[in-house]
Amino acid sequence: MRKISLATITSLFFVLFLICIPDTTVSSDTTKNYTRLMELINMEDRDGPFCVFNDFEQSFDRDLHKANIEFLNQHPELIKKIQSDLNDLPVRWRIESISHRLLYVPETRKEYSALFESYCNDVIRDILKLTEFKNPYIKIHTLGDYKPENSETNGTNVFIVHNLAKEYVTTYVFSSDAQKQVSIELTGKVFPGEVGSYSSYVYLNENGSFEFMRDCYTIWQNSAKNPYTALMTPVEETLHIALRRYTEKAIKNEIENSAAKTVKEVEPIVEDWISVEEAIVGGLVHALLPSIIEKHIHHLPESFVRSDIETKSEFKKYRHLRKGIKIVERLGYKKSIEIYKNDPMMFRNLLI
Repeated sequence: MRKISLATITSLFFVLFLICIPDTTVSSDTTKNYTRLMELINMEDRDGPFCVFNDFEQSFDRDLHKANIEFLNQHPELIKKIQSDLNDLPVRWRIESISHRLLYVPETRKEYSALFESYCNDVIRDILKLTEFKNPYIKIHTLGDYKPENSETNGTNVFIVHNLAKEYVTTYVFSSDAQKQVSIELTGKVFPGEVGSYSSYVYLNENGSFEFMRDCYTIWQNSAKNPYTALMTPVEETLHIALRRYTEKAIKNEIENSAAKTVKEVEPIVEDWISVEEAIVGGLVHALLPSIIEKHIHHLPESFVRSDIETKSEFKKYRHLRKGIKIVERLGYKKSIEIYKNDPMMFRNLLI
């Protein structure tokens, strides 16, 4: 059975960002002090020490491969040495393996973690009330310096961390016509730049059938270069998880109506629908979040919102974001949700 991951960052993954509403409460003197939360987000990010979130897994990751290619391009002396070892003959190369795991920097400041959790509770409650979506979350808590236990559940657990990184080990094999080979191993860490991580997958079975499965957890950062990005994430990712079933339904329909049977053939279908889901979610966030933010954090600079849209628009998965914002503005958020729930293809056609 082949697993295809539907991602926000990689071409076969849907990586989503979620949050949940815990039963725990914090003291009233800090719960609503979200101006102070803005100050904490604006503080310098901490990029260590790292803790291990999960075990190494072997799967192709385009972002890591891209980082490795950039490293090789920046070190031409290494390439020259490989060519010399291969007798200066024409060189072919292949990926032998890519292993990677998530690392995180725990949030150890009690004030920060309490305020961020409380803020998440409030804005999620607001967005669920407006959209009438059901609450899909089990628990939200700030992750300490321990590896979490991720058991299967009927909902989603949320782990809040201060920062996220990927650690990787990649082996490349270079060869020539002389049947000589040179192997090199590259290791390192990269910061994905995503404030949240949630995955659902398409499993391709040997008989050609497929099924969808989702992780039972999500990881969140409470930090971002743009404070608005951290503040919008609870709303953005709540909408992602609420609309995911309809995106999966659209993917299923398109695969069944096509000749796609392999990972390579399914990939563009998945990637296309990732961009559609990002478009409607981005449009809904733009329509609903300003009033929610104003309720909890007064006078958030409009430049923060514009900067977030501009930054996202540089990535392929957000290629329909600006048009999604315009469509939701024209239709209204309730009509937009109704269309996507009943016929995701109709919303896609409005974008295309």
